[in-house]
Amino acid sequence: MRAASIGLDGSFSMIERDPPEAAAGQQIIHVDAAGIGPTDLMRAQGFFGPVRAPYVPGGEGVGRLVDGTRVYFGHSTPPFGAIAEQTIVPEAEIWPVPEDLNDARVIALAISGTGALLPLEEARIAPGEEVLILGATGPVGQIGLQIARLLGAGRVVAAARSEAKLRELQARGWADAIAVLGTGDDETALKTATRGGYNVVLDVIYGPPAEAAMRATAPGARMMSIGVQAGQTVSLSLRDLVFRSHIGVGTGQRPAAERRAAFDRLIGMARDHGLDADTLAFPFDAAADAWAAQAGSPHGKVVIRR
Repeated sequence: MRAASIGLDGSFSMIERDPPEAAAGQQIIHVDAAGIGPTDLMRAQGFFGPVRAPYVPGGEGVGRLVDGTRVYFGHSTPPFGAIAEQTIVPEAEIWPVPEDLNDARVIALAISGTGALLPLEEARIAPGEEVLILGATGPVGQIGLQIARLLGAGRVVAAARSEAKLRELQARGWADAIAVLGTGDDETALKTATRGGYNVVLDVIYGPPAEAAMRATAPGARMMSIGVQAGQTVSLSLRDLVFRSHIGVGTGQRPAAERRAAFDRLIGMARDHGLDADTLAFPFDAAADAWAAQAGSPHGKVVIRR
C-alpha cells in the first residue's frame, strides 16, 4: 500500500509498504482522510523521545471499517499511522461519526477540539467572565473562541501574530476584540484589549506570550496551557502569580473513554451550535506539501484526503 514514512533523521517521504494485519482488539481502517498537527512534527523531530523509524505519521483520521461503518480514529498502533491507505487501531480508539459532518470538520473537532474543550471546561468559566485565547488563529484557538462563548464567557479576546486572520475571526463574531502579538510589546497589546484583566486564559502557545498574558490577568484568573509553539518555558515572578492559577493541561494522555466523551460533546456542539474550524485540504499525492504547510503557520487544521 501507499503510505507516508518518517525516517531516522525525521524526514518525510511517501513509500510503498506492506498493509497492516490486525491482531486481537484491533481493527483495520481504510483511511479516507488524515489529520496532522504540531505534535506530529514534534514527534518526528524527537521532541517526545528517540525517533523509532521508520513509521507512518498521522495521529488521527476518518475512514471505514471492513463492514463500511464510518469512524473517526486516533492512536494508530505503531508503526502505522493515518497517512496511509490503511491503518490498524485499537478498538477503544475507534469512534463512529455521523454521516452529516464531513471528514475535514470531524478531524478538526477531534484532537484540536479536545485541546480547547477540556481546559476551558476545567477552568470553570463563570457567566460574564472575560476569556483570552492565546494563539487564536490555529484550529485549537478557533474552536476555543467559540467554546468559551458557549460556556458562558461575557467577552472573548483573540490574540495571535496574524492581524489579518484575527480580524477575519472577529468579523465572524468569534471574538469581541483582538490583540496582535509579536509587534514588540505583547504585554501592552494584551492589556489594551482587556476590560480590567482576563479571568481565564486558554494558552495554546506558551513561552513569552504566556508570560505577558499572565501579567494581563485579573486576580482569581486561571491560565490553562496546552501547547508550546512559542517556547517551552516561561519566567514569572511570585508577584505575577499571586491570586492566580497556572495549569498545564494534557489531553491526549487521558483514557480513551474520557477523550471519546469529549469528542461526543464536540460533535453535539457542531450539530447544535455550528462549532467549526478552518481546514486546509491536500490530496493524498500531495501529502509532502501538507507536511510542509504544517511546519509553517497554516491558520487551520491540515487534512490529507484520499
